[in-house]
Amino acid sequence: MEHAYVHLLDLLAGHPAWTLLVVFLAAFLEAIAVIGTFVPGSTAMFLAGALVGTGSLNLGWVFAWAIVGAIVGDGISYWLRSRYKKKIVTVWPFRRHPRTLDAGRSFFEKHGAKSVVLARFIGPLRAIVPVVAGMLGMTPMRFYVMNILSALLWAPAHILPGVIFGASVQVAGVVSFRLVVIIALLVGIAWLCIRVTRFALSHASAWVNDAGLSLTIWAGLHDGWAGRVIIRVLNPDRPVAGPVVAASLTVLLSCWLFFGILQDVISGDPLVVVDRSVYHFLQSVRTPWGDSTMAGLATLGSVITLLALVITATPWMVWERRWRTLGYWLAAIVFSQLLTVTLQFAIHRAPPETLNWGAYAFPSNHVAAVVTIYGFITFLLARRVGTLAGVFVVSTSTVAVACVALAGLYFGRFWFSDAVGGAALALVWVSVVAFAAVLRKPVVPPSRGFMPAVILTVVCVSVAVQFDVGAPTMKSDSALNEGRLIATTSQWTNTLWQSLPCYRSDMEGDRKEPLAIQWSASIDEIEASLRTQGWVNGAKFSARSFASLASPKASAMTLPALPVLNNGVPSSLVLIHPGKTDRERDVLRLWPTGYAIEKPGAGPASAERLWIGSLVHERLYRISWPINMLRDGFKKT
Repeated sequence: MEHAYVHLLDLLAGHPAWTLLVVFLAAFLEAIAVIGTFVPGSTAMFLAGALVGTGSLNLGWVFAWAIVGAIVGDGISYWLRSRYKKKIVTVWPFRRHPRTLDAGRSFFEKHGAKSVVLARFIGPLRAIVPVVAGMLGMTPMRFYVMNILSALLWAPAHILPGVIFGASVQVAGVVSFRLVVIIALLVGIAWLCIRVTRFALSHASAWVNDAGLSLTIWAGLHDGWAGRVIIRVLNPDRPVAGPVVAASLTVLLSCWLFFGILQDVISGDPLVVVDRSVYHFLQSVRTPWGDSTMAGLATLGSVITLLALVITATPWMVWERRWRTLGYWLAAIVFSQLLTVTLQFAIHRAPPETLNWGAYAFPSNHVAAVVTIYGFITFLLARRVGTLAGVFVVSTSTVAVACVALAGLYFGRFWFSDAVGGAALALVWVSVVAFAAVLRKPVVPPSRGFMPAVILTVVCVSVAVQFDVGAPTMKSDSALNEGRLIATTSQWTNTLWQSLPCYRSDMEGDRKEPLAIQWSASIDEIEASLRTQGWVNGAKFSARSFASLASPKASAMTLPALPVLNNGVPSSLVLIHPGKTDRERDVLRLWPTGYAIEKPGAGPASAERLWIGSLVHERLYRISWPINMLRDGFKKT
């Protein structure tokens, strides 16, 4: 996999003109009326930025082509209205979806000329507002000023996050390619959750209206009690109609998903094979840093965090006098846990990790609890904030739940189908509670714009407290010596040194730089000895070392040195020494072995840990401003 990844980067670096052409076309087509609805230009800009971060593209050229493409695309949309005038309303999709133009017209009338800038960042309106600007008589001079300004803001906003991601991947690849996979997984989950949320919310109104119309037609043809209830509930004059239809559809889809997964789990259908594939893949990319990252993400769904959210939401509901809503929610949490535990004991499905002996996994009661609590709080917040804040709330909650589920899969606490089944079952409870709450009080509650910040603060504080309590501690030198094999100096110099590995091995099994150093001493003695020769600690991360990654005048000595892995073990000591120029340096890394060498005539009590190490020469190069990277080569010793 790593070789394919490196080959892809080399291929892209060898054909920058074609890649830049894609950047131009993506920015251009996304801004074209009609076509822009189907072109993921923002995603293309992010990927282009990622290529900049890995050194495959030049940032200046990416900016230039993206900005030009965006300006020309909006200009073409503006010209279309001037050229075809009133005929534009007869063109698909405006002919079939006239509300699209109406939304653009309302947005333009509300925000005026600055709507050209704002719409650039709003997917459904990006390609519509330039057309509306021409329809409503905006002068070309004023339009192109706003058009150029919007492109200058839009391109960096979408490209720079990709640059940061690409640089992170590049750095992670130096440590271990498995970290690249973990970073890609996390970013992919966040991106997918945000895109799905935006897509669902942007189409939710149309889906709810179509479903409501279909149900109303059916109810009109049936005179029974069901028809009368549906007509009463879906009365368009009542504000409860939309939320009730949305909750009902969620219940139906969640039940369908849960029972489908339940059938597959019981019958052992191909979904079980997918479970094993997901589990084995995540186990194959595990690293010590990945474990720390996933453990941190798991705190988003820990008992402490969930309890903090419940404690925060309870007085909020009491303050608003939503007694029954609060009672329904607390009851849903209790009964959903009782139901999932009952199903677990009925199905008797063991989790992946054998350490969880005696536990059952389907459906995951942990994921169910997370979805029930986060889902209800999301429902409360979304009804009390504006549209944009609602998108942020739903997206953030979805990402948090997905990260908790991924952490559980990563550590083998449950299978993939267990997580999906638990989430589907919990969504039923959340939808029922939302249905009951809206049905009782259909009037939209007062705005609570400050509550998302309060909830986010509670989550962050809870996670920070758990990070502080559960922070891993470095092993002392004496702890490293536990379980060691003691050898004499003569045994070491005669035979033992030959049995130690000659090359550093990454977790993928590839041979890296030579392990040309063997040293028997305490880690403090080694560091003190090398400091007298001009070596300094290179693994200390500080604000200055991070700032140097983007400094145009950074020297090699100011950049942090990475503690790379040897057979999955991070280096215990990293020291750096200045090279011949300020763009060069030497890096010494040491790893512990399973041996300790006793001093001549002093006995086993004098044995000191035996270390193996590598010495590499690194040279600073700037792949593309503002990213500074170090390329290493093997140091001859």
